[in-house]
Amino acid sequence: MGINNKAKIAATIAFLLFAHLCYMQTCTAIGTILATNNTIKDGDTFVSEREDFALGFFSPQNSTNRYIGIWYNKIRPETIVWVANRDTPLADSSGILTIDVNGNLVILDGRGGTVWSTNISGTAKISNAELLDNGDLQLREVDSENNTQRILWESFDYPTDTDLPSMKLKADPKRNDRTQRLTSWRSASDPSSGNFSAGIDPQKLPQTVIWDGADPRWRSGPWDGRTFIGVPDTDYMYLNGYNLHKNYEGMIEFSYDNFNDSYYNRYVLDSLGIAKQFVWEEEKNSWFTVWSAPDTECDLYGRCGPNGRCSMSSSPICNCLKGFEPKYSGEWNGGNWSAGCVRSKQLECEKNGNGSWKGDGFLKMERIKVPDFADSLAAGSLTECEDKCQKNCSCVAYAYDSMIGCMIWGGDLMDIQQFAKGGVDFNIRLPASELGSLDFIAGEMAYVGFLHAIRKLEEKTLVTVIREGEAKRGRKPESFLILWLLLQIDLKEETPAPVVEEGAAKRGRRPKSFMVIRLLLQIDLKEETPAPVAGVCSA
Repeated sequence: MGINNKAKIAATIAFLLFAHLCYMQTCTAIGTILATNNTIKDGDTFVSEREDFALGFFSPQNSTNRYIGIWYNKIRPETIVWVANRDTPLADSSGILTIDVNGNLVILDGRGGTVWSTNISGTAKISNAELLDNGDLQLREVDSENNTQRILWESFDYPTDTDLPSMKLKADPKRNDRTQRLTSWRSASDPSSGNFSAGIDPQKLPQTVIWDGADPRWRSGPWDGRTFIGVPDTDYMYLNGYNLHKNYEGMIEFSYDNFNDSYYNRYVLDSLGIAKQFVWEEEKNSWFTVWSAPDTECDLYGRCGPNGRCSMSSSPICNCLKGFEPKYSGEWNGGNWSAGCVRSKQLECEKNGNGSWKGDGFLKMERIKVPDFADSLAAGSLTECEDKCQKNCSCVAYAYDSMIGCMIWGGDLMDIQQFAKGGVDFNIRLPASELGSLDFIAGEMAYVGFLHAIRKLEEKTLVTVIREGEAKRGRKPESFLILWLLLQIDLKEETPAPVVEEGAAKRGRRPKSFMVIRLLLQIDLKEETPAPVAGVCSA
């Protein structure tokens, strides 16, 4: 008989001894495997090998109901991380946890009725259960020598309100019934399923979402391979083992590691619908809140309605995006922003058909939490992303992130937030008239007029300053170089319209290139204008 088999037999004997000794008194079993027909009764504690986690019966504060739960073994008061029978509590302390003849973990009441079960279809000839040091309770099928054949069930696949390190929150883009979510307690005294849930929303660009029932309450923005771009100050995620990827089944998985083995770390979705990250501070003997969301009023999903932007530094916090106006001005002015905003003027590409877009351009907004429902587009650069969006009238906005690539949006823009720092540059399509007549020179409108004037300039003497070195080497002055570059502008339809920065539009500032053109056009072109002299400024 091998050493491993002897050890397994010894473990089984140890548990049988434990069960016998605990039949009449409260006991704690450390690193023990629960086998078929063995039981844990109310008052017993089942502890992981390193004694980090414990499993047993508990009652929440201000409640006499009894539940099977998992908690931190070394922290007092008990911090519950998982509850088995959260929606079917026991009314007294007569309950037991055992493995039935079908190989399922079950909770039985004092009359032998099943209160809760892992409910695994099919049967396992022999199975056992073990509480791991990461807080995961696993039910396994084993052979006659107690070797694990497969994992039948694990608590990490059925989370309650807590996400622990190494736990994987999964979402199936094809089957919602396979999606795993955290679900809040109903209250601090009631661990039954509350109104709020949190998990991965498996869009084309996955993100984390908190739901209130079926409605989104908060979202993180897309994952860029390092962090969620809609959550400021989360660069630490990449450095501390946060990961989101597709597994071999096509399911999207999000997980994280414990960033410091000397600390306990957990995420909790509380009964108010707030996700919080806690770290245990040994010196203070308390949990420290590292992060929470939603944290401000602007974090609430769609706070300013479609095409509205929320900023905590503004008063009121909601404003329509440039080029938009309140859908219902009375409600908007009264502080009800839920209906959002609509376009003030129709896009030129909508007026003229999708093939004619030269009258539209883009307004750049900085430090933005990008709206929901982003779609990805194959583009290798910001310029290519803009160009492809520009040529598609249904593309109303775009953003480019070096990790994600090109993101585009169609239709209404929902849940936009202005950050003080963080976020990304976001570009929204507007008609030329909404970008300012001189702030934006749209398509063929002004280029033709400017080029005509520039060509006239070529025929006359330009008053300028020529540095002596430039004159000697035969170099053209910078003004002529600018004119030459402008003359190279291709006026064909594939030339994308320029992007105007939001700040410039708000303050009435003109893009620098057009300011240069304007200054050049102010030059007196009369024939009596003296020719330039090297090193001398001619007036």
